[in-house]
Parts: sequence; C-alpha cells; structure tokens
Amino acid sequence: MQRCAVLCALTLVLAGTAAADDKCRQAISDAFAKQRQVRGFTVDTDVKSPAGPVHIKVAYQPPDRMHQTINAPNQGPLETVLYGTRAYSRQGGAWEELMPAVAQTIIAQVRAAAVDPPQEVGDFTCLGTTMLDGKEYLAYRSVEKQADAGAATGAPVLHRTIYVDPKTGLPAVNTVAGEGEGAEVVFKSLYAYPEKLEIEDHPDAPLVKMR
Repeated sequence: MQRCAVLCALTLVLAGTAAADDKCRQAISDAFAKQRQVRGFTVDTDVKSPAGPVHIKVAYQPPDRMHQTINAPNQGPLETVLYGTRAYSRQGGAWEELMPAVAQTIIAQVRAAAVDPPQEVGDFTCLGTTMLDGKEYLAYRSVEKQADAGAATGAPVLHRTIYVDPKTGLPAVNTVAGEGEGAEVVFKSLYAYPEKLEIEDHPDAPLVKMR
C-alpha cells in the first residue's frame, strides 16, 4: 500500500485552497500543461514522515512508462516500473511482475500524474519573481491545512509554493512548508527534464508470488 500512497501523493501537486486569483491559477495550469507535453521528466521528492525522511525519485515517459524508487527508513529501496500495460517491482532482489489489477492501478496513477489534466487546479496567489537556492523563479502559493490530509483539527496552516522556471515555463520546484520565514519544509519536489530518458522493460520477470 505504500507504493499507492506515494504515487497518489505525487499526483496532488496542484491541490490547495486560498484567495482565488484567476491569472495565477491559469499560470500554474499552463506550467503543468506544458509539462505534460515533454518527452519525459523526473521528480525528486523529500518527505518528512513520523518514521523519518523518505526520498522518492520518479521518472516519467508519458504516456505509459514510469520508474519509481522509494528510499524509506529501515528498509531497502523499493522500485516500481510501469512499461505499457505491465508493471514490475523489486526490493533488494530480482524483478517480479505485478498482478494485472495492481498494474491497472499504477497505470491510472501515472496518467493522473503525467498525462491527464487535473480535475481541480486549486487557487493560487502570485508571489512574483522569487529567489530559491540561488536561482530565480516565478513563484505561486496556495494555502492548505494539515487537517485536510487527515491531521488533527487545529494543525498549523501549511503553504504549498510552486516555482516555475521563467525561461522554459515549466514547473521546477514544489514545496510545502509552515508559515513564516524559515518554516520547516515538510515536502519538497524538484522537477528535471533530461534530454535522454529511457525506462526499461523487464519482460522476463516472473509473476509476483502471493504472499
């Protein structure tokens, strides 16, 4: 279920609530629409969890190829690959093909993350030109509450900020952090658009055994 939870989380980059600004919302929509037109892209995500930091790297080759690696505390790297209609997984061993029903779930998640337009973009405000890690971006911010994701009522407000490369018009960074300067970052994704990106098939992998 961890595989599903992480993939689902990565499709929610556009969720949020804030004072509506149509121009800012459209700018975010345009940036992610442009992302869906590229040949391939990667997402490197760091998430703070109760068990410790989790790192997820996902490579997408739309419309139907994906390679995800999850590094979580106290366990080996968990890899998942989607290649067409078949999905594979391994964790410290040989590749195994996942059951068709699981593959269909992954297909739907990949389409939501990299192919299909989101049903709801959310409301964003424009922060204008912003420096982050020594680079200049166009930044857009939404407002969310931890309670929206199942946290206890009264949890502190979190802000999602999406940074767009002004030269390419593509999303570059996506962060979630508390209010105020220097607030803890609980989620950070870095987007990259390599010229060469190839995701391999594993046609000889045996069907995963029932456990």
